[in-house]
Amino acid sequence: MSGHIDPDLLARAVAGDGAAFTSLVEPHQRAVFRHCYRMLGSGADAEDATQDTLERAWRRLVTYDGSGPFGAWLQRIATNICLDELRAQRTRIGPAGYGPPLAPGTMPGAPDPELAWVEPVSDADLNGTSDPQDEVVRREEISLAFVAALQRLPPRQRAALLLHDVLAFTHVEVGEVLGTGPTAVNSLLSRARESVRATTGRPQPGRGEPAVRQLLDRYVRAWQLADIEGFVQLIADDVRFSMPPLTAWFDGREAVAAFIENAIFAPARPHGIHLSAGWCNGQPAFATYEPDGQGRLMASGLQVLQLASVDGQPLIAALVSYRDPALVIRCGLPGAR
Repeated sequence: MSGHIDPDLLARAVAGDGAAFTSLVEPHQRAVFRHCYRMLGSGADAEDATQDTLERAWRRLVTYDGSGPFGAWLQRIATNICLDELRAQRTRIGPAGYGPPLAPGTMPGAPDPELAWVEPVSDADLNGTSDPQDEVVRREEISLAFVAALQRLPPRQRAALLLHDVLAFTHVEVGEVLGTGPTAVNSLLSRARESVRATTGRPQPGRGEPAVRQLLDRYVRAWQLADIEGFVQLIADDVRFSMPPLTAWFDGREAVAAFIENAIFAPARPHGIHLSAGWCNGQPAFATYEPDGQGRLMASGLQVLQLASVDGQPLIAALVSYRDPALVIRCGLPGAR
């Protein structure tokens, strides 16, 4: 957590200097967003919560006594705002795991409008440091699987885990935020860790590895050629494929390959499917495009890949295909080609 701040800057902000307040909060804004995103599972919700945090901090700045890091003070405010928000909204559902997987050859039904889904955000919105030593920890802590696992936790367990294990708050500090004692914090943490450990899956290979770059190049080519054999070579035996906001998902290479071939690749031939590459949640992401009838290719959805090392080689362990063009823009990829 960040160190102490310039007392002169703080005094000017407390006296009502808006520019001084902006200088105070700007270095912490991305970290607050990242925390709110993990708590809420949505970039749009996290933006609103970040804005609410800054407004509340501005109103209450006189209560900050300078005895602890300013960033930690902001995260306390953000946590309470997120807990308030979670009391009022539906729990967001992770990409796969809502009901049993579909059998090979089955076609998915219509989306359920009552459900809210965990959504990806761009790496640019999440990454607050360029220190390569933080790379592995940071990617694990912003992965779609981790954020989805957090949403399965009760809000107070979620807050305790993030404050203690991710933001390095002490047990006492977590208890102060949540209004409870160290014994209750211990209980919240142990239940949260057990639940999250069971759902976050295998470690991801490094994004800069040549084998990863080669896999992603082959992936783009498979979609451009609608080449099912090329696609199958890139996916793990236990791959999962899901399509939010559809509740349907497929489990295993056979079921995933059958759906991709019959529902996506076969209708796309001979033109194939165009992709644009980017990164969301520390994971490879691709915008998909469809012709709009005016000769332009318009974004139709966003794919997020989870990679895993299998016998020393990277393979695709999960593929989430969001059918929402707005997420293409949120993740920093072009809306048209």
